[in-house]
Amino acid sequence: MAKKILVCSDRDGTINVDNDYYLGKSPNWKSQIEFLPGVIRGIKLLNKIPNLEFFIITNQSGVAISYDKKDSEFANLTEERMHEVNHEIITQLAGNGASVRSYFACPFVDSKYVETSLKKGRTINPQYIHDNHPNRKPAIGMIEKAAKSISSKLSDCDIWMIGNRFSDVQTGINANGRSILIERNSRPEDITQAFAAAEVFSDRIFLAFNFYNAAERITNSYSH
Repeated sequence: MAKKILVCSDRDGTINVDNDYYLGKSPNWKSQIEFLPGVIRGIKLLNKIPNLEFFIITNQSGVAISYDKKDSEFANLTEERMHEVNHEIITQLAGNGASVRSYFACPFVDSKYVETSLKKGRTINPQYIHDNHPNRKPAIGMIEKAAKSISSKLSDCDIWMIGNRFSDVQTGINANGRSILIERNSRPEDITQAFAAAEVFSDRIFLAFNFYNAAERITNSYSH
């Protein structure tokens, strides 16, 4: 029996445009959803691969921000809204013929994030502070949940992770899978780190210009 292929993708900056929107905090958040070049075509290409399941997995730290200010710009970005945004993105993709099996989202942050937020004048809800949370990338909890949702274990799947941050690359490697960094939407430091890591994991870390190119690489891996 052929292994299941589990492809997991980051969301903001990989699937949709990320201009520090923290999608969901603005009343007009639905109008801010804009898919990046190659995403719809790329997902459609992945959908053609037999035995492949495509998921979105996303860290959503905005949920933890500014909890104690009723007039905060983040007041509406609750866990409920986080789920609403993910459902809307998947619905819009489906409307364009691009199928996503499901998503998993992590609202938890670590102490380093708290420190950075305080420097920006932002407060953090203590209930969302959790160092080394198993679901926060680069931990693999969300990939494990994706595998479990299709009645599989990670060891029974070919794992791919697509993203625009080095933490996404790390997530795929930590899950004993392969990772693709989308160069077009990555910061210089993420590209530098990915290149350095690729010297160690030469057959497991790849760079692609956009999402469609990443989908092509995955497709080519199963075309012979």
